[in-house]
Amino acid sequence: MQTHWFYTVWPFIGLGGAVVMIAILLMTDTFRGNTTVSRWRDLVWLAWLAVPLYWLHQLEEYSLPVIGLNYSLPDMVCKNFGFEPYPACPIPLPFYPLVNIALMWFGAPLAAYLSRRNILIGLSYWGLLLANGLLHTAGGIAQGAYNTGLWTAAILFVPLSLWVIYACAIRGPYNGKVVGVAFAAGALTHVLLFIGYGLFKSGVIGSTGLLVYAAVIGFTPIILAALAIRFFKPELLRPDEHHYRRDR
Repeated sequence: MQTHWFYTVWPFIGLGGAVVMIAILLMTDTFRGNTTVSRWRDLVWLAWLAVPLYWLHQLEEYSLPVIGLNYSLPDMVCKNFGFEPYPACPIPLPFYPLVNIALMWFGAPLAAYLSRRNILIGLSYWGLLLANGLLHTAGGIAQGAYNTGLWTAAILFVPLSLWVIYACAIRGPYNGKVVGVAFAAGALTHVLLFIGYGLFKSGVIGSTGLLVYAAVIGFTPIILAALAIRFFKPELLRPDEHHYRRDR
């Protein structure tokens, strides 16, 4: 199937960004919020870490056909919703780069930037990573076969998401309810993404509506976290270096 060159190139742009950003994360203090503790316990640093991890996941999900492997995430999505594979599938191809770019090229960096002031927003995209990781992993176990995106989901998303919960709430200084709600905002976004497919299949929204929905989904973890803010005292939402616990 002939497609625009951008559908082939965009995951590799993310790979380049991920390599550069991971190097900066590991070798400099640019994305640190508190240099008095390990970066692996620094909430601001962890918020930024979610960004390149998902770029690597996007590469696995969308680049395999380019290198000759017969694994296509768009075709898998179409099959799961009862559609024929492309080019017959009615889901517009721009949906996939649009929702992924909105989520992780714009939404997640914005949330990480805001993490210096609000931990609920800052951690919200980690809920998306955990939900995505569990879904891919459960699917791989249930089917006994590889699914597109499985390796980065199982090896990176699940263990590192659990580490963030441990470092921030279990052995960290932050309120467990705040961290839980942050993760719930991301997980609910994943559910809403699938609801979008269902709305399209049922005819509630058309192709244009699905593309608009994709753009909104990109910022949904932030929106949901912002709605939840009102239920918490402001002091529970601000990272404060005096609240960090020393490694035990």
